[in-house]
Amino acid sequence: MKFGFIPTEGGAFFQEALAEAVLGEELGFDSVWLEEHHGIRDHYWPSPLLALAGIATRTSRVLLGTDIVVLPFYHPVRAAEDAALLDVMSNGRAIFGAAIGYRPPEFELYGVSLDDRGARYAEMLTIIKALWTQESVDFAGRFYAIKGTIEPKPARPIPIWLGGWGELSLKRAAQLGDAWVPGPTASLEKLLAAQSQYRAALVAAGKDPASVPTPLTREVVIAETREQAWDLAEKYVMVNYRDEYGGGWKHPLIGSQDQTPVNQLAALTRDRFIIGDPDDCVRAIRRFSEAFGVDHLICRLYFPGMPHEHIMRELGLLAREVFPAFR
Repeated sequence: MKFGFIPTEGGAFFQEALAEAVLGEELGFDSVWLEEHHGIRDHYWPSPLLALAGIATRTSRVLLGTDIVVLPFYHPVRAAEDAALLDVMSNGRAIFGAAIGYRPPEFELYGVSLDDRGARYAEMLTIIKALWTQESVDFAGRFYAIKGTIEPKPARPIPIWLGGWGELSLKRAAQLGDAWVPGPTASLEKLLAAQSQYRAALVAAGKDPASVPTPLTREVVIAETREQAWDLAEKYVMVNYRDEYGGGWKHPLIGSQDQTPVNQLAALTRDRFIIGDPDDCVRAIRRFSEAFGVDHLICRLYFPGMPHEHIMRELGLLAREVFPAFR
């Protein structure tokens, strides 16, 4: 199994995220991932590709992925150029993770319609792939008319990992992407139901599900003792769920399809989060491995207020105490 992580987030905390990425590479992590949201104080990245470019200059081995970019906020040529340049700067280490987005205030900020974002997203992905792989593109669609080329081209075909939970999103992930990358919020039951839909869509698209990567993002809080981990989760993870997802975000799962109370850590954790001492975390990861078949686990380690010093300790604990059980 490969292991990646989501470091400290927020534009003001780039130096902390950079230090974590450098340490993660030294410890043997396989990948570093950045998320995109807009207008959130001390959380997320408005420009994850830009921040990854900074990390690329201080690392040499780890994969650098977006988990995810909100693609409808981009022009397809700009998205293709930025991802291609990241791939060139990092000597072929980019993974382009994308989804359609869901927060109304962000769409208002960008002046983009929520109603047609799925169709726009599918058209953009078609254009981006063409710009990466063709000498010249001449495309006329519903949303974009593109003619020309980009330089430089990516160092190699950039893997496209697509998020989303709806039937159409899963179908698009199968048809247009190289993998489906589930976010950290879904329970195992929901994960398995969505995976079944995704794999059926892969077969319908003429693809072998066994040949497709199976990444998974999970909330992870690890500490030397179970009590320390749960105290940290109660203090920091709940900011995501109580104040953000439960505070009017209109998340596609939390508060809509999934009615689990957002202020009850124990209920949220069940078959969803990875929290505890190293032995607890090994057991939880093994459950997801056996049930879901995850082959690339992306550990979201940062939650608003989580101390940088603790994330540095978590990286060490995962590398020393958890990796050996899966490698």
